[in-house]
Amino acid sequence: MPTSIRSLSDSLPEGSGLALRNETLWSINDGGNEPNLYGLNLSDGAASEVKQITVRNAANLDWESLITTSESLVIADCGNNRGDRIWFQFHSIGWGQLEGSQGLVDAKTIHVKLADVTPAVERQDHNRDCEAVTEVDGDYWLFTKNWQDQKSRLYIIDPHQDRQSVRSQATFDVAGLITGADYDSTSRRLALIGYGSGFAVTQPFVWVIPVDQGQVEFDQAVRYSLAKMGQWEAIHWHQGNLLISRETSPLGGALLAEVKLPTLMH
Repeated sequence: MPTSIRSLSDSLPEGSGLALRNETLWSINDGGNEPNLYGLNLSDGAASEVKQITVRNAANLDWESLITTSESLVIADCGNNRGDRIWFQFHSIGWGQLEGSQGLVDAKTIHVKLADVTPAVERQDHNRDCEAVTEVDGDYWLFTKNWQDQKSRLYIIDPHQDRQSVRSQATFDVAGLITGADYDSTSRRLALIGYGSGFAVTQPFVWVIPVDQGQVEFDQAVRYSLAKMGQWEAIHWHQGNLLISRETSPLGGALLAEVKLPTLMH
C-alpha cells in the first residue's frame, strides 16, 4: 500500500520522472510543458519544492524519465504516444552545474533510435512508446511501453555515443504499460512501475526483478499490486523502499508516495 508523502504542486502535475541526490528529489513534467526541472527537499521527511531550473538548450518534446548517475542527472525525452517518432534524446546535466545553478543549466545531448521498429502514426495502438529508462552498470536501460501486447522490450544504450541505433535485447511479459524504471546497484534489483490499459488503468503495479551479471532474471520477478489507484508514472529506490509519483488524472491528483517492500524480499 503506497503511503502518501505529499501532494505535488500545481507546477508539477505530471511527475513523469524521479531522481534523488543529496536529499533533493528531482522531477519533471512531460510533453507540452516547459523544459524545467523541479527540486523537492526530502531531508525533513516531507518534500517541499525548493527550486525550479530551466534547461535552456533542450526542448521538452516528451520528457518521460530521469536517470540518476554518479556524474549527472539525465533526462530521457523518449515519449512516443503517436508511434511515429524516429529519434529519442537524452539530456545530461552534471550534478555540480545543477546543484550550483541559479535557475539555468545547459545539457549535453545524445540522440538514439530504435533500429528494429518502423515509425508510423498509430496513436496508443503500437509497441514503440517509451516512458522508462534507468542506468545499469554504466549503460542506459530503456523499457518500452507496449500499448498493443502489454509486454516490454529492453534496449541497452551507450551513454557516450551520439546518433546510435539500438536493437532490443529481451522482451518481458509485464502484463501492463510500463511507465517508470529504476535500478538499485546495492541489492541488484530492478523496479518497474505501470498500470493496465482500458478499464485496467485502475490496477497499478510494481515489478521487482533481480539482475545477475547484467541479465534480467524475470523468472524470479515479483509483482506487487498497488492499492492506491491512479496513473503512477515514476519510481525511484530510496533506503530499500520505493518512491513513486502519480500524475493528475480523473483517478486522483498529483502525488508523491512511498512503497515499503516486504522484509522477506532480498
